[in-house]
Amino acid sequence: MKSEYIILKEAALTNNCPECYSTDGMVLSFKQQRLKSKFLIKTKGTIIESINCSKCENQIFPGQWTTDIERVYDYHKKTITCNTSGSLYFTALFYILLLIVLVIATGAYIYFYQPALFNLTP
Repeated sequence: MKSEYIILKEAALTNNCPECYSTDGMVLSFKQQRLKSKFLIKTKGTIIESINCSKCENQIFPGQWTTDIERVYDYHKKTITCNTSGSLYFTALFYILLLIVLVIATGAYIYFYQPALFNLTP
């Protein structure tokens, strides 16, 4: 399965970075993992949140957050509108193969158990 991340929201923060003390360059992002295969597309229910600073090239972990960063994080987390329960979608290839299997199974049932329907009795 191929894995990709859907960006639910990205917000630029003007708070001071705990590493380099820069007031610009911090980005808060909320992402959700999506797994794709030929037969299905599955979106996981967990949301991955991270804060990165583009000035010092560091990820800011929750233990380093100040109270101001926590307040901004809580605000942006409330504004996310997504389905956090996850989802599962089947592709067209799955439905085509399912239809082919059902047609073959129905034909085999009719051929072996109901041959009179198509005048297949000798």
